[in-house]
Order: sequence, then structure tokens, then C-alpha cells
Amino acid sequence: MTAFEFLSVALSFVLGLAVTLVLTSLLAAFRARHESRMDWLPFVWAGYVLVYQFQYWWAIFELSALPVWSVGTFGMLLVLAVILFLAGGLILPPASAAYPSDLREYFRADGRWGIVALASYSIVGIVGNVLLFGTSPVDLLHILQLGTVGAAAVVVAARSRTLQVAATVVFGVILAVGVALATPGAY
Repeated sequence: MTAFEFLSVALSFVLGLAVTLVLTSLLAAFRARHESRMDWLPFVWAGYVLVYQFQYWWAIFELSALPVWSVGTFGMLLVLAVILFLAGGLILPPASAAYPSDLREYFRADGRWGIVALASYSIVGIVGNVLLFGTSPVDLLHILQLGTVGAAAVVVAARSRTLQVAATVVFGVILAVGVALATPGAY
């Protein structure tokens, strides 16, 4: 068993739990749809979290080409997976909790911390790419990631629903462009 095969199991374990958390939260929302006031915005952000989780999982395969693994590399990759787990656990109410009566209020109070986690993921990812893999700080993908950080900050800080919606759409467009540029169709 290679170092990549061994270490990718740990990353996949955390990512698998992260995806499961989002999917069970979506299922809980579906079950609570008659008792709770729903809001579409947290569901869009849950979709964004899933995109990040699946894209990260897919990108892990690129690391199979690394000739040597260090504790720092593995630690950084594990931190990124844990941040995606946190994002998924915060964006929607968990399935195990009593479902809130108003999803918009939940999102305003707690769900937005999932957006903070996504922004943190981008920042940690940029730092990790520069320090561990020698990418340029002004790489196009890093600039796009900083754009998502800015849009996320607007959603978290804005009191205006219109501004939150606009920043959510901008985030989605930047995310789509970044995924299209960064994700190989096959390995």
C-alpha cells in the first residue's frame, strides 16, 4: 500500500462523513417541510457545500503523483476536509436536532457560520497551495477563491436580503467558473 493510498483513506473518511451530514440535513429539511417555514437560500448554500466537498474529493486523486508525503501536507489536507465537514454541519440544521420553526432565522443565527467555514476553506487552501505545492499567490484560481471569500463575507455581514441573494448568485458564478477551470474531467 502506497502512502497516498493509506492517507487518502483518512481524507475520504472525513469527506464521506461531511457529505453524509449535508445529505441527512437535506432529508431532515424535507421531513420538516410541513412544520417549518422553509427558505431557499440555505439550500443553495448546502448545494455549494456539496460542490466543494465533491470537488475536493475528486481533486485528491491528483495527489497520487506526490513522490513524498510529509506530516505538514497530510495535516493541511486533513484540516481542509474537517473545514468542509464543519461547513456541512452548520449550513442546515442537523437531522438529530429538533427542527427550527423558521429556516431563515436558523440561517441568520447559525447557518451563516457554514458560509464562514467555506470562506475559511478557500483561505486555508490558498495558503496550503502556496506553501506546500509552490503555486503562485496570484494564480487565477486563487483570485477566484478570493472572490468567493468576498462574496461569502457579504452574505454573512449583510442585513439586506437582496444583498445576500446577489452575493449568493455572485458566489455561485465564481464557484462554477473555478470548478470548470480546476476540475479535470478524467484522470
